[in-house]
Amino acid sequence: MNLIGPGCSSFGNGGMVELGPFRVNEDGKTLWLNPFAWNKVANVLFLESPAGVGFSYSNTSSDYTTGDKKTRQDSFTFLVNWMERFPEYKHRDFYIVGESYAGHYVPQLAQLILSHKKTKPNLVISLQGIATGNALLDDETWNSGSYDFYWTHALISDEVHEGIVKNCNFSTETSTSEACDKYTSEADSCQANIYSYNTYSQLCNSSAYTSLPIDGFDPCSNDYVDNYLNTIEVQKALNVRDIPHSWESCSTDIAGYWQDSPDTVLPIFQELMQSGIRVWIYSGDIDHILSVTTSRYAINKIKTPVKTAWYPWSFHGEVGGYAVEYLNLTFVTVRGAGHLVPSYQPGRALTMFSSFINGTLPPGEVDVLREFLKARRVKTTNVISHGVAVAEKQKSVSEFKVPQVGSKENDKISALPGQPSGINFAQYSGYVTVNADNGRALFYYLAESSADPTTKPLVLWLNGGPGCSSFGNGGMVELGPFRVNKDGKTLWLNQFAWNNVANVLFLESPAGVGFSYSNTSSDYTSGDEKTRQDSFTFLINWMERFPEYKNRDFYIVGESYAGHYVPQLAQLILSHKKSEPNLVINLQGIATGNALLDDETSYSGSYDFYWSHALISDEVHEGIVKNCNFSTETTTSEACDQYTSEAHSCQANIYSYNTYSQLCNSSAYTSLPIDGFDPCSADYVFNYLNTADVQKALNVRDIPQSWESCSDISWEDSPHTVLPIFQELMLSGIRVWIYSGDIDHILPVTTSRYGIDKIKTPIKTAWYPWFFQGEVGGYAVEYQNLTFVTVRGAGHFVPSYQPGRALTMFSSFINGTLPPGFN
Repeated sequence: MNLIGPGCSSFGNGGMVELGPFRVNEDGKTLWLNPFAWNKVANVLFLESPAGVGFSYSNTSSDYTTGDKKTRQDSFTFLVNWMERFPEYKHRDFYIVGESYAGHYVPQLAQLILSHKKTKPNLVISLQGIATGNALLDDETWNSGSYDFYWTHALISDEVHEGIVKNCNFSTETSTSEACDKYTSEADSCQANIYSYNTYSQLCNSSAYTSLPIDGFDPCSNDYVDNYLNTIEVQKALNVRDIPHSWESCSTDIAGYWQDSPDTVLPIFQELMQSGIRVWIYSGDIDHILSVTTSRYAINKIKTPVKTAWYPWSFHGEVGGYAVEYLNLTFVTVRGAGHLVPSYQPGRALTMFSSFINGTLPPGEVDVLREFLKARRVKTTNVISHGVAVAEKQKSVSEFKVPQVGSKENDKISALPGQPSGINFAQYSGYVTVNADNGRALFYYLAESSADPTTKPLVLWLNGGPGCSSFGNGGMVELGPFRVNKDGKTLWLNQFAWNNVANVLFLESPAGVGFSYSNTSSDYTSGDEKTRQDSFTFLINWMERFPEYKNRDFYIVGESYAGHYVPQLAQLILSHKKSEPNLVINLQGIATGNALLDDETSYSGSYDFYWSHALISDEVHEGIVKNCNFSTETTTSEACDQYTSEAHSCQANIYSYNTYSQLCNSSAYTSLPIDGFDPCSADYVFNYLNTADVQKALNVRDIPQSWESCSDISWEDSPHTVLPIFQELMLSGIRVWIYSGDIDHILPVTTSRYGIDKIKTPIKTAWYPWFFQGEVGGYAVEYQNLTFVTVRGAGHFVPSYQPGRALTMFSSFINGTLPPGFN
């Protein structure tokens, strides 16, 4: 039996949008079969309750003033009489499942059934268990959990969250304070134009909306259902009587006149847990209105011991979510699901539901940067100075000039194999020698702007790793003008490419990365210092080949481990600028995305992200907080290692670069819309860039290795923090931005926020939501000489997951403006 509420239709919502056998097509007239319908494993009864909801009605208007008590009495009366009509279900195993406000209906109805069972043992309703999903269980934990969810998911500022924590006491029923109201109002205003039922979903009425795959969730589904269920022949087929109102997804009149509603139903849950029936609570972990945090906080109030520790459960080779079995209670999360769990993750939802029905727990089952970070925890790496060498030891710019073989004319690309027609920008690629004696040369690709390239700034893009290709990853998967089709042979035009607003130069650095190479094997042992020296040498010599870019406004942007490359190179440029004011590199600003900035905050921020996003248990998180000191460079304790290992084991089979993305090699993978991210994109790029005619068009030399997305470079030196360099750059007068996709898994948004907190710079423009095509694109806060921007719904590769939002953010950076607020 499935219930929703208060005032919302179980049949129209649960039956036609979530777990029922059919879903409605866009035409509002025809249906398609839901392959993950719950009636594959159970007989599912949808009840529209109370009267006035959906197709349920009363001839007495006062019945539309209702509440929890009347609803449970009517539901019980319904069941007793329905089973007379369907006697084959008498004494059949019976379960009650519901979501949202049905967190009240479900346990209250179960309590009433068990109460009658005590006095009438022959009661025909054989209740075996209940399950509530993203449910309203307790007002106190709903309030506190919601605001904590907003903060941990980078939806409100540190200051607003701190204000709520200090001024709001949600455990009392008295009126809140004026200060509390102020901070909660600020927090709530930041949630405008975000879909209440999924933090990262599009809005139906947004101009950003595009069609989604058939097994995903269409945000306009309710519109299709409304049209379908208000069709005369449909109502006739459903045996609907002449009701005094049209069908609505939710009746606001019912909700507005709700008479009785307890502040908590946790005592009822505790009673049911003692009764011997099965009790489950589940949560989609990106629900916005009743977040997973609210469920976890409510369960913590019950204070029941753990039987089976928190673990990741699997669906088709991927993490479906997490589960923990308490004494007489099971809690399950569904990864990547919003409020309407079966709508967003139908396969995972069915697996979870099947486990509930069967009385079993859900089934259990080398990333470059992660391995690099793990290595840093077990051995001390060499640390370079935060500054560059003093002026008298620093080479002059003329000493960086190296004899070159290539030329601009020879580097021009006439066309790339498989590129679409109508390309209106110039492309160049080739090599710049950075060390003639060693035969060390770095590969570049330049996509000039498609609009007025002679006046647009020059942007150098760097990927991280260390050892990952800026052209293959940044250029072909993220922000470049083209992306590779599944055939690995043809390209499609990226309408949100960053060369729409700038001339973008992709550099493969250091030697051994991508198409860059050296004739001296020792050059493949590299590090931060050699990388920035070679990158500077590259720029000096590249601008001799492209003199039109001398003194042009110049920016450096990069992501991931380029959180080291970008500020280090900027520091070196500014250092030379001091001693040689006529330096032709006219650096105006830097931006780093989902970047490794500081080891301490990368560790603490990652584990806090895992916990706040329901990816590790309370116990593991508490163990890390108590036993791990990430501020020291010494070997960690045995207890710390144990808890961090448990945390990492829970992240297996989750894509490192996006908490909610599918894996390419997963049997759960299905095609995605053209403006979304295909998790197999790296495979298509690998095939394309290792094709002989592509390499010929790119002017690639006979390198000693095939092109790889990320190379195994031996790394020698790497500071544990680059925050002192950021502070130095902030005082230099150049523009400094840090941005984060807010669902990156490897360097999550929390690590950026914690890193910025260590800088301790005052706020100029308070945290606010910025917009793209009528939706919240993310959040921004302007500090003194530093701007921080989040991109909502983006993973590690921000332009891959949210290309339109990423371009809006980048355009603001280039233009020296904050991202646009709501217009």
